[in-house]
Amino acid sequence: MAPSSGDYELAAPEIIEALALRALYSSGGSIETQGKLHAELVEQLRGEEKRLRVSEERMRSVLLTSKRIAVDVRYASRPVSAPLRSCPVCHRPIREIYNETLDGGRVIAGYKCSRCPFWTPIRRRVPARYTFRVTR
Repeated sequence: MAPSSGDYELAAPEIIEALALRALYSSGGSIETQGKLHAELVEQLRGEEKRLRVSEERMRSVLLTSKRIAVDVRYASRPVSAPLRSCPVCHRPIREIYNETLDGGRVIAGYKCSRCPFWTPIRRRVPARYTFRVTR
């Protein structure tokens, strides 16, 4: 089991993945929103392991590393407000992507996550919807 705090414990990654797979299979292999998948997991935990908890963000983070579940992300464009410091999908460090200019200089062309497939040009792409599906 994961670390505990008071009356509940954090669900282990293996449990999160197993429950997500169960929910996905019972929904035909995919679930269109993070909130819907999370609600399914919470319902399953209430029925089986009442002390276990998982947040939407932690569920997504665990499932991003799963080999049996794919996480597809749809993005929306937003104007740049501040430099990007961490990935909006998995919260890992982000690195700058550079292009060379005609006079030999370098300019920032965008950003790429060091862990997941997220990338964005200077005009920021932000996650708008997550879809979870069983990999084939």
